[in-house]
Amino acid sequence: MRLHVVVLFLSSLVALGGVARGWQPSTGNSSEIWGGRGVTMRMTGQGAMLEFDCAHGSITQPIKPDAKGEFRGSGTYTAERGGPVLKADQPHDIPAMYRGVIDGDSMRLEIVVSDKDQSPAPLTLTRGNAGRLVKCR
Repeated sequence: MRLHVVVLFLSSLVALGGVARGWQPSTGNSSEIWGGRGVTMRMTGQGAMLEFDCAHGSITQPIKPDAKGEFRGSGTYTAERGGPVLKADQPHDIPAMYRGVIDGDSMRLEIVVSDKDQSPAPLTLTRGNAGRLVKCR
């Protein structure tokens, strides 16, 4: 009977811990690349740097998925545009909230900024994929 209880307990731990499917945040100076159409994200133990087709951003705190693989982190988002930019009209960082779900080697990422018109559509990223960017510069 005790063996059955131990097996059940260990099975529960594996099920709860496996939701993010083994993903662990990078620590120290190492980084992990995630990418997809229009996005590249380099994650470290301190957060992440993101590059989009016509923007860039950062997550300024460690990314720690919960038992469901969900995470959120605050940071910045900076819209870019092609062509010359006047000194008086330089792009600027705006506060952003990054929300995502990691499921194995796949991530769904949503970026919410105060100006809803600048929030990009949700993105799908894959671990180990450098992404495909077409910069608008």
